[in-house]
This record gives sequence, C-alpha cells and structure tokens, in this order.
Amino acid sequence: MMVTVVIVFTICWLPFNFLMVMKLPSSWDLLPYFWFAFHWLAMSHSCYNPIIYCYMNARFRSGFILVLHGVPGLQQICCCIRHSPPNIARNVGSSVALA
Repeated sequence: MMVTVVIVFTICWLPFNFLMVMKLPSSWDLLPYFWFAFHWLAMSHSCYNPIIYCYMNARFRSGFILVLHGVPGLQQICCCIRHSPPNIARNVGSSVALA
C-alpha cells in the first residue's frame, strides 16, 4: 500500500514540479492552461489516498463503512452501506478503534 501511495504521489506531483523547474518563456500562450492542469492534478492527489486505503486496507474499509452508518439518511441513498453495519469491536477511549 505504501508503494502505491508513493507512486500515485509521484505521478500527481511530477508534472507540476517539472513545469516549475523548466525555464519557459512567460509569453507562452499555453502556460496558464498547463499550470492549471498540472496544479489541479497535484492537488487532486489528496483525493486518491482514501480510495487507495479503502481498496487496499480492510481495517480502513470497515471503519469507513462504520462511519458512513452514522450519517443520517445516507443508508437509503448509498448502495454500499445498505447492509447491516460490520461487526467491529470498539475500544472506547483507545486510539485503536478497529480490531
């Protein structure tokens, strides 16, 4: 999972950093569009982490579904949480909430 996170981070941030290091003329008409696209890709990296964690880590997935069960009205809308909540042991007051 760690290798996947690092690879996705590199793919997302490399184009933006490459654009910042390159000595491009400021008169280049497409520069704002490239900057916007590469900056958007770099910032979108934070959206990919939860997807990677949910796909590759059963504890994260179970905890995420448990949290979704607490959202009122979401069970009628979302098909992934219509089932009964997973049977997860909780340690109240502990940093490790999932067993």
